[in-house]
Amino acid sequence: MKKNVLLIGSELGKGGAERSISLLSYYLEPFYNVTLCILSGTDREKFYKTCRSVVFIDPPETKNIFSKIGAWRYRLKQIKALKKQHRIDISISFLEGPDYVNVLTKGKEKVTLSIRGSKLHDKEISGIMGSIRKRILIPWLYRKADSIVCVTDALCHELNQQFGIEKEKLQTIYNFYEVDHIRELAAEPLSPEEEKIFSVPVIISSGRLHVAKEYDKLITLFAKLNSTQPSKLMILGDGNKKEILIHLCHSLNLVTCDWQADRANNTTADVYFMGFQTNAFKFYNRSALFALTSSWEGFPNVLAEALICRIPVVSTDCYTGPREILNQTQIPQTPTTLAKRTHVGSLMPLLQNPTDEVIELWVGEMTYWMKQTNIAQECFDELTKRFTLDTMLNKWKNVIDFEP
Repeated sequence: MKKNVLLIGSELGKGGAERSISLLSYYLEPFYNVTLCILSGTDREKFYKTCRSVVFIDPPETKNIFSKIGAWRYRLKQIKALKKQHRIDISISFLEGPDYVNVLTKGKEKVTLSIRGSKLHDKEISGIMGSIRKRILIPWLYRKADSIVCVTDALCHELNQQFGIEKEKLQTIYNFYEVDHIRELAAEPLSPEEEKIFSVPVIISSGRLHVAKEYDKLITLFAKLNSTQPSKLMILGDGNKKEILIHLCHSLNLVTCDWQADRANNTTADVYFMGFQTNAFKFYNRSALFALTSSWEGFPNVLAEALICRIPVVSTDCYTGPREILNQTQIPQTPTTLAKRTHVGSLMPLLQNPTDEVIELWVGEMTYWMKQTNIAQECFDELTKRFTLDTMLNKWKNVIDFEP
């Protein structure tokens, strides 16, 4: 008989965790009875394929601390009932909130947590509540899980060393990608309007407009590079930092184009804010370079996808993800202070408080890679074959089928 599998996520959205849990539910369905449960039921728009059975938990509206407690109790009650109703054999949760719910509703089923990002280096885990999460909630609740799957080896090391989680419970499964499908999308034609952007080399970056992405530093780097190397910067993604970033561009004498609102500057702009794009890969495919300037990540899908599209990358050596994606785990554990050049790109120093030397180093590496037009496809394929759907799906099936 097929096992009954429950996947618990926070929402359906455009982010990396949302992509991973949606696609995992879809690809596990031929082998198991899969239910995907979303804890925030307000936004039900699907951006990725999912299994057929999707359940939304709509907690009461929260206005104060008491209603928030009530919403948590409601979620716990609903998930416990769902596990009983579907006779769940294993429940797998993605992200911290769903992880808490998963552990606190544990019955006879096996509970697995999927850790998507650093708890130690995430600047949003701060203040009194952050201390409670790091010192009490995470160590106490995560130890109650039967197994924990991390998206990088570095996260496994962090949970073991910083939070006291037993090594035996930890394992790494990288994110997986539909490589052939991505390359099909990358080959799709651009519209005449979009073609005009690529009249000069384009540096592309992608991700929500969030403080962790350090887009202000990328724009500053681009302004310096653009003064000697005519090019354009394209940023894909939504977020509440857009107006601040546009203002920064103007202060640096860079012309901007907000693609979703006004395309009048589509031929004369220096920086393009493209918003969310259903097919980002066709833009990757025409770009000269992908830049990731994040201060922290989990497993940055955009970096792996750029390599699948076979364009060179320049990335911060942030915690965690980039060095494992670029297969540079042999360098010292602390972030690099120099440019670590590979066959397909460079790992670079962090950019939170860059010195003039670091800025010059970044500009130099970006200029170098923009001129590399004959990188052998095999160099990219050797890296990205580690993230194929079949390889990672088999690892997830091993987690589900394992009997202690």
